[in-house]
Amino acid sequence: MILQVIAMEVQEALIPSSGKGPFLLKLFNVHPSPGSRPFRMHKHLPFEIVLFKSGQGIYRTLDKEYDIRSGDVFLFSSNEVHCITDIRGDMSLMNIHFEPRFIWSNGNDLFDANYLKIFFQRSKNFENRLDRDNPHTRVVGKLLEDMEVEFFHKPAEHRLMVKVQLLTILVHLIRHFDYVKDDETEDFGYKNNFAAVEKAIDMIDRHLSEPITLQDLAQAANMSKTYFCAVFKKLNGVTAWEYMTAKRVEKAVEWLRKGEECTMLELAAECGFNNTANFNRAFKLHTGKTPSEVRQGRFSAMGDSYYD
Repeated sequence: MILQVIAMEVQEALIPSSGKGPFLLKLFNVHPSPGSRPFRMHKHLPFEIVLFKSGQGIYRTLDKEYDIRSGDVFLFSSNEVHCITDIRGDMSLMNIHFEPRFIWSNGNDLFDANYLKIFFQRSKNFENRLDRDNPHTRVVGKLLEDMEVEFFHKPAEHRLMVKVQLLTILVHLIRHFDYVKDDETEDFGYKNNFAAVEKAIDMIDRHLSEPITLQDLAQAANMSKTYFCAVFKKLNGVTAWEYMTAKRVEKAVEWLRKGEECTMLELAAECGFNNTANFNRAFKLHTGKTPSEVRQGRFSAMGDSYYD
């Protein structure tokens, strides 16, 4: 049986961006009702780590299918297509979404893009689901649960502790799983460019409704356009143009979810698209749905751009 809408409960907490972006890190619990649905091209900008606390089901990517059990941990990179297509039993899962700059920003040597090798420098042995027989999978699961406690109880300096715990998880993934290439010796971090790229990202977040060119972003970062594009892709896993388009689609989704009264042309313009054709194409590519389907209420919570 195919369920068009899968009911669910969501509990979330987040670390906000300093600019107009929605968040740098979000932790949320999801409790979907049992059911099945067709595979769709679900993807998003933030990196994702998922811990399944209970239930069973199927997780699909473009080229693989994974069965789901309690205790499983999954990893997904920026714009990596993934979709839960079957939910059996009392499923409960915890998601962590975070932008790459949550790791490499802050002007501190502790925070380095090399932590992100598990997303950027994957070996041929990489699997989205962590090896169930590796004892460090349970260690990662426990660290995720500890992050959840920090988020919802909010003791002193809980944001810093969440970041330390996430860094610890990323180091475990690099050290104890054969998922990262070990033959790359280049300076992955581009440390001298962290602040400059963050300026460009803030410019995108603050001016989504306005026409922005790659040259504008490169100037904001005080780099040549060619070098800026290379550094941005290295630090974020997507191109600057892909990042900006995805952010504009996210803004459109939020407007539609809130029931904002406007025409599709007005919404496209508000989100930085110069015509509805480009807007519709980008929206469908990033969400698997059309704007009209979202507006008409055929966009279930389980099909939302975050909760998949």
